[in-house]
Amino acid sequence: MVLLKGLNYDHTGQQSTKLITKVGIGSTTYKILNTEGFADSDYFVIDPGTEKSEIIKISTIDDNRTFTAAAAKFEHGVNAELFRLPYNQMKFYYSTDATGTYTYITDSITEMSYVGIFTNYSYADGTTSLYYKRTFYNSTTDVESDIAEADYWQTGDETLYITPEELRKILQLGEDDPPSPEDMYTLIKVAQKQIALEVNSSSQDILFLSTMLLAKHYVMRALATKALSKGYITINVEGRNVTKAYQELVLEAENTFKEYQLFVRNLTRSEVGKTNFMDDTTLVDPEIRAAYIDNWTGTTNAMRERYPDSNLYGTRRRLR
Repeated sequence: MVLLKGLNYDHTGQQSTKLITKVGIGSTTYKILNTEGFADSDYFVIDPGTEKSEIIKISTIDDNRTFTAAAAKFEHGVNAELFRLPYNQMKFYYSTDATGTYTYITDSITEMSYVGIFTNYSYADGTTSLYYKRTFYNSTTDVESDIAEADYWQTGDETLYITPEELRKILQLGEDDPPSPEDMYTLIKVAQKQIALEVNSSSQDILFLSTMLLAKHYVMRALATKALSKGYITINVEGRNVTKAYQELVLEAENTFKEYQLFVRNLTRSEVGKTNFMDDTTLVDPEIRAAYIDNWTGTTNAMRERYPDSNLYGTRRRLR
């Protein structure tokens, strides 16, 4: 079995609006700020990026800026955002070759989930030697997106948090620009190995962003190595050629790594509050406890440092 992760349809460029009254669980009435751009039988996603995110189908729209639609599964507050969606589901395909013919995986139609940025599908008969794509599908109109526009990636011994194609788009690299798809895949896997040691999170958004930053670092280092042998490297950015030298690529790699470190540090930083064991003076020598507190807070007894053998300034033991 393999877990396929399809990047959700980008809702941010779609028509949007907001709730003007609260929607309760089971409610079929959605009073909104503006109905422009929406039509009967359209789908919309509400509260994307949250645990309450859900895709809802509109039945009718009246003149009072109200949707009559499918019942809400969650409660949504005033100002909750709604985005129109041309699709509500995904379909998954497989191929033995990255650029070969893709075959539909039977019964793989899956409702898109906007809790995170991916919709997951567990493919029971899948193997790590195959390539996979996903398309978007509207279950009302039977309209499906072009599979040629779908991202592809090869699964490995772990799920990729970001696909080579996604990373290539983020870095504005053309299809023919280095690194190759195979090299990009390897660099992402290397990044994920390091992230597994440094980031303790099950959040798909955190794993996506941390992988994007660290994989970008490795890609820039790889490009720098290639540029070192040629003196420069040329990248096609939106139809124009951009030339970068070794030092430019190294600097960009270093800056990206600093961004990654800052991101991880902000995620994992925690403040020491109360430790019951250390607060129990019957278990811990007060002198040792005080010395630990000094160490944690960065405080030192200046006189003790000057006269280490003196008891004039307390009997705290110094940590060795």
